Amino acid sequence: MEPAVVTAPVLREIPMGLPADSSAAASARIQAQTLLTVLGRSGDQNLAVDVLHTLVDNAVQHALIRAAAEQRFGTCLSITETRELLIDVTDPNPAFPQFDKAITGEVGDGLWGIVCQGATLTWFARADFAGKTVRAVLRPGQVGL
Repeated sequence: MEPAVVTAPVLREIPMGLPADSSAAASARIQAQTLLTVLGRSGDQNLAVDVLHTLVDNAVQHALIRAAAEQRFGTCLSITETRELLIDVTDPNPAFPQFDKAITGEVGDGLWGIVCQGATLTWFARADFAGKTVRAVLRPGQVGL
């Protein structure tokens, strides 16, 4: 497991309410433009929305337990004192056994695509081990390639 990226203290954060089903990624994309503006995100809004969409889509495809009633699934967008954007997606699976392969493109291409656009990706288990959070960090003013 990669250690969580150390970031500056968070200035503002906005949790996003998303359904724990296949409509979550589309819902995240719709909400994100407005929420990024509210947060005062400087940089490529489209890149940030694409990163969020990919992380949510991956969580839905690989971590949500089909037909489970009470799943912990959520997203939070945060801006740090140094103007980094943190995109956190939390799901109910505490493991991510192929994370290293996913970010190098050996398995799938979603996370690899995010890394290629300059995002830093990490993941960490929740303190109660009832799930994990995948975090993307985008630097201020960062523009996708």
